[in-house]
Amino acid sequence: MAQALSLLLDRELLALNRAVGELRRRNLPIESLAVGPGDAPGQARLTVIVNTDDATAEMTMRKLHKLSGVQSATRFPVRDGVARELALVKVRVPPERHAELLDVCDMFKATVVAEPPEQAIVQLAGTGAFVLAFVRALERFGILEMTRSGAVALPCLPAE
Repeated sequence: MAQALSLLLDRELLALNRAVGELRRRNLPIESLAVGPGDAPGQARLTVIVNTDDATAEMTMRKLHKLSGVQSATRFPVRDGVARELALVKVRVPPERHAELLDVCDMFKATVVAEPPEQAIVQLAGTGAFVLAFVRALERFGILEMTRSGAVALPCLPAE
C-alpha cells in the first residue's frame, strides 16, 4: 500500500542526508521523493511516497523521529490524503497542430507556459496516474523533453 511520509526538517544538508540515509538503510521501495521549503524559515519539507505495509512504515517513522534535525514526521496512506506532482513537457508543435494541442491541454486543464518556435512547453499538476495519462496524450505530438517532480502530499484528516 502506498504510504506518504512527510517530514519537517531543519533546513540544513545534514538533516536531509540523515533522513534519506535512514530510508536507504531500510531499503524501502520509494515511488517518489520531493524536497521543498517548510512551513517556516529555516525548515524544509521532505515528502516520500513508499510502497510498503503499515508495520514497516510505522517502524521507519519511529526511527526518523529520533534523528537529529527532524522536527516532526507524519505518515498516512496516500488514499487518505491529497498527493500531487508537477510535469513540464516540451513537445513539437507545428502551427497547423497548435489548436489540437490546446484541445488536449483544455481536456486535462494543463497550461502552455512557453512557446519556442515549432514547440510548446506545457505544465500540469495532478496525481501520478493523471500526469501519466496526460503524457501519453502528448506522445502523438512528439515529446522532446520532460521532467516530473516528486509528489507532495497532505493528509485530509488531522494527525492523531
